[in-house]
Amino acid sequence: CTPKNKKDMPGLSFLAKKSWHTANLNNQEKVWMAEQKAAQEKAKTTELAQQIQQEREQEELDMIAGKTKRLDRGIDWMYAGGVGGPQYEEEERKKESEEYLLGKEFNPNHAAAVSGD
Repeated sequence: CTPKNKKDMPGLSFLAKKSWHTANLNNQEKVWMAEQKAAQEKAKTTELAQQIQQEREQEELDMIAGKTKRLDRGIDWMYAGGVGGPQYEEEERKKESEEYLLGKEFNPNHAAAVSGD
């Protein structure tokens, strides 16, 4: 025999007082807070994605226009320049070519060590 309404099952009214029950106001508040937080995070993520897209478009336009200035992003500054960076290798090649033109002996072993091969 199955009851047709809740009044026929008075023994289950204690369930609404359980900590895990969905009718509990504390649980409803937690769910609402979590939904609000998720909505805020999604809005923030969308805003950041739009900002990154705008920066990329601006950089592309600058590159087309011939501007060489590049914005610093994240940890790119750690790899720019320094001892092993591409600027250092370029400077070393220029210095070696100038020394060779000035009469210094060419050392192929040293050139391979500088380029990392």
